[in-house]
Amino acid sequence: MSFDKEGGGGNDLRRLVKPVSPPKEKSGIDAGFAALALGVVALSAGGAMAAPSVFSWMGGIAAGQVRPIATVVAGLDHAAVKAALATEAFPDKHGREFMKLLAAEFPSDHDSLLNRLADTAMKPGADRTDLVMEMNQWSLGFTVANLPAIGRTGAEGFDKTLGLVSETLRVVEDVAGGCDLKAFEKFAEDPANLLAAGEYDGKLYRFGMKASTSLLQLMAAGRDKPPGDAALLPKDERAVQAAFISMMRDPQIMSLIETGMRGNLPPDEMAAKINVCQLGRTIVVKLKDLPSDTKARLWSVGATELKRAMANGGLNAIMSQRPPGPGQFSMR
Repeated sequence: MSFDKEGGGGNDLRRLVKPVSPPKEKSGIDAGFAALALGVVALSAGGAMAAPSVFSWMGGIAAGQVRPIATVVAGLDHAAVKAALATEAFPDKHGREFMKLLAAEFPSDHDSLLNRLADTAMKPGADRTDLVMEMNQWSLGFTVANLPAIGRTGAEGFDKTLGLVSETLRVVEDVAGGCDLKAFEKFAEDPANLLAAGEYDGKLYRFGMKASTSLLQLMAAGRDKPPGDAALLPKDERAVQAAFISMMRDPQIMSLIETGMRGNLPPDEMAAKINVCQLGRTIVVKLKDLPSDTKARLWSVGATELKRAMANGGLNAIMSQRPPGPGQFSMR
């Protein structure tokens, strides 16, 4: 596809993105779009917290320093098990940092997590991977409840979370041995791959615990800040449209558009050609280049709307919202 006037290819792009309407009192980007735009960012980072995830960091556990869970809980009642697990549930470097920060900044949530971990640890045959799975379940509600606090951290929180998304993409590629449909299918064919990657002190666990600590820091930084902007401005719409148009010039995206226009490949074969990590990195770069004030407003509005959507049907609730009206941002 060409973007030259003579080639006429520029019209192809204009069919995909509506021209920006003249500024009005309120931006054409509705709250639903803001939440959807931030869904990739917030849920990717939240997912890292909700399912301790992905990276070989330095500072692992030396042999002999970790007591088996059966040994930790032997002969103890529930209260004593809670006290023991405060330091021994996740005794690796990142696990200790997370539990220490959670206790200091969110003591009631720390106590709630320890209650659940103690219940799990006292079951016959429980191990630390069972504790990781229990923490996953706890983290889902905790993360959603604190999305507004994360949204009040402005452009700094926006950029920090984008950094987590970038790390997630890197580790997904490393763990799966690639980042396209074939690599994912091959990895998933052997259940042992998922078990090995997600078990305690595995690659997925290590990154996830580090990401969890980063998100805790954002929650603590934003919870006492005043509410952020509740609406987006016309200049935010123009900035997002400019980023979208720039993203459309990415070679992979242009190739997909050209292939789709020719219609010579079935949808499943087109999907198999997409490098998800490469596409994700393109999106991250374009979002990082947005103006700071636009990022702050997107972060505030999107986090609030995302929490509301997660409480009312998840992303399906966002996707089922009315389509943008005249003058609103559109990707049609």
